[in-house]
Amino acid sequence: MIEIRGLAKDFQRAGESTVHALRTIDLTVERGEFFVLLGPSGSGKTTLLRCVAGLAVPDRGEIVLDGVTVYSREKRVLVPPERRGLGMVFQSYAIWPHMTIFENVALPLAQKRPRLGKAEIRERVSQALSLVGLEGMERRPTPLLSGGQQQRVALARSLATEPVLLLMDEPLSNLDARLREEVRKEIRNLAARLDITILYVTHDQMEAMELADRIAVMHEGDILQQGSPEDLYRKPADPRVAQFFGSTNWIDGRMRDKDAVETAVGCLAVTDSGERTAGEAVVVAVRPEDVELTPHGQEEAARENRFPGRVVSNVFLGDHRVYTVEVGEHPLLVRTLASVLLGGDVGVRIPREKVCVFRARSRDELPSADGS
Repeated sequence: MIEIRGLAKDFQRAGESTVHALRTIDLTVERGEFFVLLGPSGSGKTTLLRCVAGLAVPDRGEIVLDGVTVYSREKRVLVPPERRGLGMVFQSYAIWPHMTIFENVALPLAQKRPRLGKAEIRERVSQALSLVGLEGMERRPTPLLSGGQQQRVALARSLATEPVLLLMDEPLSNLDARLREEVRKEIRNLAARLDITILYVTHDQMEAMELADRIAVMHEGDILQQGSPEDLYRKPADPRVAQFFGSTNWIDGRMRDKDAVETAVGCLAVTDSGERTAGEAVVVAVRPEDVELTPHGQEEAARENRFPGRVVSNVFLGDHRVYTVEVGEHPLLVRTLASVLLGGDVGVRIPREKVCVFRARSRDELPSADGS
């Protein structure tokens, strides 16, 4: 559905060096896939989306949509946005405040070539509003709508044109947390019902994990890794990917051999060291929910990766607790069920299959111990 090959985009700021917004991006999105571009501000995700939409012109590379080349510098092809057969939902909604809901949704249809009849426009608007739960509200002025309703109008306007591809740029960032969760579910259900291809931009990892079939994590114009939400969370190929998906315990270490790492908490047996060599400096990542705690005195001495620890703090967060546990002098975050209540001395176990090993970076490049 979307094929991007060698795409690059640079910006030249007055008096400053060149900013490489996109660095040779290669990406394929399958038909009917919900694909999310995830990354912090400045990572290039919105620039990539705008290049696909035709709102920004790349410097080199190629973009193919549904088998049709819409941009190629080599072939001198640049198809304008209105001829790319796509819809777009912006972060700001971009709806006209002096128009009714009907008029906002009908606007792109009235300008469509070849022209549509009034009856067909009414039918398409009615169908689009029904899809987003706004049927019967056609004549309502848009300034009287809530933020969630305005976002639904923007979505209906894009769907009314019957696009082969829907682009969404941080569409929920202006909504409050509860409404964002509600609209997120509606978008996912709508995508499944219509079997439409969606390319979606967000900086929110929870949003990405709930919506996406696949995710591409971007950083400074590059794609660090792409895959399913579970693969990115459980098998990060880069410490920046691990950092972006929630809290992580980071522990400096040195390879003892290919199956073990000497660290500040003790010697950790590992399943996959990524072909690191003995003596190599590494950094180890462990998710808080993967650290196991047992009451003092109930430890199984024969089990590997087990260490004595001491509970420093315990924070109750409704359905779970977050502990800070010191192993030696190294603090570890541990997430457990809310029903688990421990204090004082405890046993700490880190399953070897839950340990990720990365090449050591400078201290400035590594995430902090609390995952921030």
